[in-house]
Amino acid sequence: MAKRVVGRVETVDLPSIPWWGVECRIDTGAYRSSMHCEDIHVDHTGEVPILVVTFQGEDSHTEHRFEEFRETLVKSSNGISENRFLVTLPVHLFGTDFSTEFTLTDRTEMKYPVLLGRTFLRHGFVVDVRRTNQSLKSQR
Repeated sequence: MAKRVVGRVETVDLPSIPWWGVECRIDTGAYRSSMHCEDIHVDHTGEVPILVVTFQGEDSHTEHRFEEFRETLVKSSNGISENRFLVTLPVHLFGTDFSTEFTLTDRTEMKYPVLLGRTFLRHGFVVDVRRTNQSLKSQR
């Protein structure tokens, strides 16, 4: 299978949230992918715990509930470790959905709301940092 080339920034769709045309940073230094969200909490009122997350797109706030989630320890580039919730979502790129694990965090201070790390790139991608939006350009 030929590898697809992605640039340092790509525009992706996250159909299950739904977020469309989201700019994301491709980061080969990050092990996992990460996504911006707000108001992250676990609802323990039912029989099983439910992770409740508010995703903030450009035009809306969408609450999403996850029955399947876990926590993981993430070490940032500045050396600080924190526990984050981890969920699996499809990422639509090059006309295909790729199942990807995302850690959830507040990325308000970051330029891009989504970061795609090495676990995503294992789906058969290589990065050319001189390029951007290779998926969009391939659809023209």
